[in-house]
Amino acid sequence: MTRRRIALVAVWTLPSVVFVALTAVVYRAYRIAPPDRLGDAERTAAMLPLRAALDDGDPPPCTLRRAGGEVAATVWLDGRALVQVDADAPELGAAIDQLALALRARMRPRALDPATRTRARIQLDILGGRAPLGGGEPVFAALAVPGIADMLPVNPGVEGVGATALGKTVYLLPYELVELKLVAAKRPSEAMPDFAVGLDLPRLTTILGTRAGRQGVIAPSSLFRFRSDAFVERAADQRPGAPLPLVRGLPPAPPVTARTLRDAALAGGHYLVDHLAPSGRYIYEHDVTTGTQTDPARGGAYSMPRHAGTTYFLAQLYRITREPWLREPIERAIAHLVDLVAAGHCGGTLPDGTAYDCVLDRGETTAQLGSTALAVVALAEYQRATGDPRYLPLAQKLVAFILFMQRADGSFRHVFDPRTKQPDDKAQQLYYSGESALALARMYEITGDPRYAAAAERALDWLVDWYDFFLGGFFYGEEHWTCIAAEAIWPAVKSEKYREFCDGYATFSRGEQPQPGDDPDLDDLAGAYNVTPFVMPYNTPSGSRTEAMISTYQLELDHGAPDPRVRAQIRLALQYLLGQQLRPDSDFAAIGDVDGGIPASAIERTIRIDYVQHVCSAMIRASQWIDDPPGGPASM
Repeated sequence: MTRRRIALVAVWTLPSVVFVALTAVVYRAYRIAPPDRLGDAERTAAMLPLRAALDDGDPPPCTLRRAGGEVAATVWLDGRALVQVDADAPELGAAIDQLALALRARMRPRALDPATRTRARIQLDILGGRAPLGGGEPVFAALAVPGIADMLPVNPGVEGVGATALGKTVYLLPYELVELKLVAAKRPSEAMPDFAVGLDLPRLTTILGTRAGRQGVIAPSSLFRFRSDAFVERAADQRPGAPLPLVRGLPPAPPVTARTLRDAALAGGHYLVDHLAPSGRYIYEHDVTTGTQTDPARGGAYSMPRHAGTTYFLAQLYRITREPWLREPIERAIAHLVDLVAAGHCGGTLPDGTAYDCVLDRGETTAQLGSTALAVVALAEYQRATGDPRYLPLAQKLVAFILFMQRADGSFRHVFDPRTKQPDDKAQQLYYSGESALALARMYEITGDPRYAAAAERALDWLVDWYDFFLGGFFYGEEHWTCIAAEAIWPAVKSEKYREFCDGYATFSRGEQPQPGDDPDLDDLAGAYNVTPFVMPYNTPSGSRTEAMISTYQLELDHGAPDPRVRAQIRLALQYLLGQQLRPDSDFAAIGDVDGGIPASAIERTIRIDYVQHVCSAMIRASQWIDDPPGGPASM
């Protein structure tokens, strides 16, 4: 086992092990029991006086007669919290009656027209159990880890934080902690920049202090956590109907069927098309909390591999659905790639006289293999979808570059300097080798050239054989592209070891995928990967792993040995992902044209184009067979 492998094992496994252990200790010590949630009829009764108040009528008395306490109502309009009011009474009905009167008083000066009031949606939070925030508690002292009290005390999106000061109690509701970016505020490892946990305590105490009318900040010792039973009115065109229960700000997901998956994938396609500029460059990110978008006409964060991967998904969606509105945007996005290749002057001629080219984004001085590989995948998918070979000559020049970057053992150099015409033999990036294997497999499919099949086989052999050491069967890196490529090269390469590798990857991934009932507090996250009570799963890995599991299931079918556990794994992940996608019943707290988008996670509400790509690619592929009997034919 080489030092490089030892280092990678440590990077991939140790942070997760440490934080899963710590969160388990804290969670067991400070768990707040879920509230007794209202049923459909009770939610309807609770909302009736609030809707009357919002419409500037006389609110009828609330008929609920259960023990009450603290309640808060938020009026959402076009993604913004327009008004928030709270009330407190010993009985729930009385508390809601107070809330309705306060809401009408706050809304009257706004003079909204009836249509706008109807479009607005009311969220009600009924506050429940409390527990300490944790700063000076014994379990944190026993852990003896500096700063741990700031890092692991709140179940994000489920728990809020309150404080009592000068006889007044003030709150930040669970959704407010998310919107104000007060949770997932710390990044304890520079090696894992996307790994974010904990609270921004200084900002949190300042905001609560302002709400309490105090100068300065509230002392952390006065803070407490709480849970709430939250629900929201349906969209205006879906009323009447019981208000929708919310978990982490999300209503129940639609069921997994071929129809719901197809509709969701097409909604993702609409989102991407609506976020494609006339230049063919995507609006790369959209923050749904603020409505802020990146500007495709200016410099800044952008990724050419993600541009190409997103265009590949749109072509895949067109191939499967034949929706005509997709064709022009796909060609516009491809035209941007073509323009970049021409402007980049990255290519040249190999010693054997073969012309090659590669993709350079504006301002880049080195060519990234992933940009070229996924450009080939997109161009090949366009030809698969349309039968139009116009981009084949360019794809052949790009794949010549990929072959040039491949070593004799099947591995790849990942970075190329177009000025010196020299590859970097040391730099390695995640995903690029698997993406290149898929590019070679897809080029073989559209050309039948055996060179591409042989190169894809060498690449996959290297990727799979890399794990041939003692710990290789116990952990995996992000190998989703490897399994997608292994399925794509079938039947040109019928390798049993590819199936065994992807089966192992599926087994490993299932170990990180909670099942419903494993923890009732986290049932909304069942089907995702890498879940703890305080570190939320990201939606992109859930999407990309599901793509890989779909390819794994297809490989199993090809080999005559479909595994029902993999099929169930796919279905459970898709159920989770359907709940994460923004749609008309869940977009009440999102600003802008966001329906069909996939945020980073349940608590990080920025949409990036590759989040949509991976999740919706899994959806449209699975829609082709999800309603079929297990073990039946699949076409993906």
